[in-house]
Amino acid sequence: MSKKLIFLIDFDITISKRDSTDTLLSVYQPELKADIRKKYRSGEITMKEYLQTGIESLNITKEEFLETLKLVGIDETFVDFVKSGIEFKIVSAGTKLNISGVLRNYGIDLNEDEIISNDIKFDENKITVSFPYLDKEQYYGVDKKEAVQKYKDEGYTVYFVGDGPSDYRAIEVADFSFVRKGTRAIKFCQENEIDFFEFKNFDEILNYLKKQESK
Repeated sequence: MSKKLIFLIDFDITISKRDSTDTLLSVYQPELKADIRKKYRSGEITMKEYLQTGIESLNITKEEFLETLKLVGIDETFVDFVKSGIEFKIVSAGTKLNISGVLRNYGIDLNEDEIISNDIKFDENKITVSFPYLDKEQYYGVDKKEAVQKYKDEGYTVYFVGDGPSDYRAIEVADFSFVRKGTRAIKFCQENEIDFFEFKNFDEILNYLKKQESK
């Protein structure tokens, strides 16, 4: 009997077409975004600090936050993936509300336990971010490697789907990875001789699975 299978899927640029945090900052804090992006790229601040500084700088209501997320499109073939019934969790260094807020616009309502990400709280216009899945280095904000390891320890075959640096450690320990075409994780897998499948949309992932099952 085959082992149970679970997909752990990154959100920004893997499911979404635009980075959801960057979209919010572009609308409300473009100057701050430019400043902290520069600091992140030069190594002055961590990914966690980029997210926390950016999100907590937004002086907006929850309603305004959700309305702005309508600007963040997704790969609409992800809807097919959800409908397929495959077990999955979204693992993101963004926030749970970024994810659930965007996906609701496409008729996808996920339970709280289907999203492994950072928490966000509104007190009128004041936003606070907290980190229930913080990595030991406190760099990424969410420990994606630990998430993969947890499900492997529970007897799952874990497939990871991602695109960038916050996914690298998870890709290293996953049983197999699917990497978004044209993203930095492609080079990472090639340089580290990690087996992966390069995909343009989620229908390609479903087709890959069907071929594997028919072997």
